[in-house]
Amino acid sequence: MGAILVFFFLLATGLFADTDVTSREQFGRLKPGGLPNEIHYNADRAALELTADDKNCPVSAHGFFELKINSQGEVTKAKDLNTSQSANLKALTVGWVRNLLMQIHFHPLSLGGKITSVHTYASVVCQ
Repeated sequence: MGAILVFFFLLATGLFADTDVTSREQFGRLKPGGLPNEIHYNADRAALELTADDKNCPVSAHGFFELKINSQGEVTKAKDLNTSQSANLKALTVGWVRNLLMQIHFHPLSLGGKITSVHTYASVVCQ
């Protein structure tokens, strides 16, 4: 009986697990018009570039975010992973960037004929 429960638990966790992909692979699935106007994806650097301003995105500010994308291609989570900020450098406004990241739309990922959710990371640079 215990072996059956373990089997069903493992099966269920596999059904709901996110698929890990590189940011380059994920951003290759952008829908046309899938980025907010403030963001440009630089495939050579595998980074999201935002236009610098004095309020939310100072020149040379950068961040690193964990993204969760659901099976419809919508960003459902954008978690800031920066663990330290220099007192001498201006930092980007995390809430503002998170709001922009949540507006990105991708084509869904299909693996083995099944649509799956995705887990990836994104570098953000203000310039």
